[in-house]
Amino acid sequence: MEPGTTISTWQQAFQDYRIPTTRAIEKQLRAGVSRDKEKLRALVGGSYRELLATAEAIVVLQEKSKVTEDRLSSISHNCRPPQHDISAKSSAPDKAALAQLRLLQRCHTTSSTSLRDRNLMQCSKLVFLSRLLLKSLDNQESLSPSLEYLRNKFGVLRRQLLRQIDATLVSPISEVPNLLEALCSYCLVTSVSSEDALTHLRQLRLEKVRRQLDESAGRETICEGLKYQLVSLQTFKTLSGRPITEAMNNLQKKPILEDSAIRGLESLDLDRLRPLLPEEIRTFVPYFKKIVPSADEMRAKLEAWSQEACQLISTAVDDYLSKLDDITEVLGLRKDIYEILLPVYFSTPASNDINKQIRHSLNQRISQICQSQGTRLSQVTQSLIEIAAGQTSTKSLWDAEAVQTSLEKGASKVIARVKASHSGLNSKLSKASRTLNAWISALHATQNQIDDLPKVRWRDAIEEPDDEQEEESSDVIKMLCKDDPFFYSKTLQDSLQGALADYDTSLASSASAISGESPDVSRAMNLLRSIRVSASALQQVFPEGGSVKGLQDIVPQLRQVLAEDVVRRLSESTERDGTVRKWDKAQLPENMPSPKAFMTLRRLCNIMAEIGGMDIWCTPAVQLVKKEVAARIFMPEHTKDYMEHEFDETYLRIALDHGDEGASETKRQSPAEFDYWTRTKLLFGVLST
Repeated sequence: MEPGTTISTWQQAFQDYRIPTTRAIEKQLRAGVSRDKEKLRALVGGSYRELLATAEAIVVLQEKSKVTEDRLSSISHNCRPPQHDISAKSSAPDKAALAQLRLLQRCHTTSSTSLRDRNLMQCSKLVFLSRLLLKSLDNQESLSPSLEYLRNKFGVLRRQLLRQIDATLVSPISEVPNLLEALCSYCLVTSVSSEDALTHLRQLRLEKVRRQLDESAGRETICEGLKYQLVSLQTFKTLSGRPITEAMNNLQKKPILEDSAIRGLESLDLDRLRPLLPEEIRTFVPYFKKIVPSADEMRAKLEAWSQEACQLISTAVDDYLSKLDDITEVLGLRKDIYEILLPVYFSTPASNDINKQIRHSLNQRISQICQSQGTRLSQVTQSLIEIAAGQTSTKSLWDAEAVQTSLEKGASKVIARVKASHSGLNSKLSKASRTLNAWISALHATQNQIDDLPKVRWRDAIEEPDDEQEEESSDVIKMLCKDDPFFYSKTLQDSLQGALADYDTSLASSASAISGESPDVSRAMNLLRSIRVSASALQQVFPEGGSVKGLQDIVPQLRQVLAEDVVRRLSESTERDGTVRKWDKAQLPENMPSPKAFMTLRRLCNIMAEIGGMDIWCTPAVQLVKKEVAARIFMPEHTKDYMEHEFDETYLRIALDHGDEGASETKRQSPAEFDYWTRTKLLFGVLST
């Protein structure tokens, strides 16, 4: 067989080689095996001999080390100090005390590890066991330094454990098993009853609500606080009664050292130490005072806690709402709160009390906002009265500034100025008008939001009630969709009615002052314009005309002031121009008024134009002026100052709409005067109406 050739099976040898060659290969292989056996036998024999030599060397070294130890022992015996009297020393602690100390040390090490692993129950049991051991070792004076050191260590550990227990108890995401474990741990560490532990839990959660709301009383914080309150109430309801009682009973079923969780801790080495412990420690069973409150007592405690928590939330809601003037934000908070409360309404204790307190705060603020809407109208009314009392001036359409106004963008500036002049608006009155329109827009927005409240489907959001809770569920839905919107709307309307009454009273008082002993025409004109601007805007709020009824007595008084001033100015102008040339009646053309009558109407038009524009001289105002002027010029002692002949008298009567049925008969009998007035009335502006 060639070097490097390998044959894995005998079938391969017979397939690749002939039989003689195969026999030669077999001989080579057998010779190789024999040779390898001899080599292996030689190697094993050499190793065995080396092993025997090593064993002999170990025996020799052991004998030498024994001799050396004996020599060192004799030397140390000869070098020991002299004997002292040890009768004054205290006796050494017995094995039981040493075992307890050893277990106490191991308890500290193991409990620290358990605390780091957040195994609260195991750590609490070890702390409880350490308290028993420390109490048992109090009379061991020789161990006092070690005990004091361990006592301080366990004090620190106990505080850390209580902090972790409190953190678990206040966490809103802690599940019921974890909470029961934390409560049992608290009872083990503090030796209190289960009812005291539940009281501690309620106090912790109440303090968390207080801290949370004190940090920030915003909308999100209020909602989070309400969620936490509801979750806490459901947690209290779940823990109270049977769950906490069973958990505490499980702790008292067997001695603490018989607990499988404690016996399974190898770090305590209980297999060696437990037999050395005193019987009272090995058999000690935790005991807790049993207080089992009745269902009514538990309900009363939950309601008392809910009342305190709800008071905190209500205070935060009041503080937050006091900063809001926009009803949109208030209604948004209302929606958020009820979206949190309604889904757990029937499963949460004292939910009805929560609803009442929060609803009271919300309704109180919404009522204040609705009332403030009316107050804003009173403010606008006051500004209108101040405008009427002040001196206002309107620029002419033909002053230098107006003439040079740019005509870009469709001459918008010129058009705006013409409109303002026609309507008698100045800068102050325009500002008051914009304020009034903004108030009306806000009022409509408020009313629309109130009208949208019944459209919310709270029936889909509220928790499914039981049969006996159906009536309460219907009452809650009715409260949210009908009662509250009706209350908001009524409050808003009452506020508006009160503001409207104040509006009428204020304007009436101002009108009475203007039309007193010394009438002020400028103030009367300004007040008329203020009334016109505000009354037309208020028609949108009171379409039934409530705002106009209060003005029925005010506006005629102011128009009377204007009419009397027109008569006064006309009389003064006529007296001043009384020296005008008198015409001979024979020289005057027939069927035409005299210059005196014509100038009377022209003076009247000019005087009215000087006082105010078309915004003042509406049809009722013009009729009142005509009536007052006619009463003046047709007095027998003044007739000669305004007319020359009968045509003038008839013409003026027609122009001033003066006379009774006799005057109408005169018109029908004097077609010439009537026809002439028809042809010329447009020359006299507002008198033609």
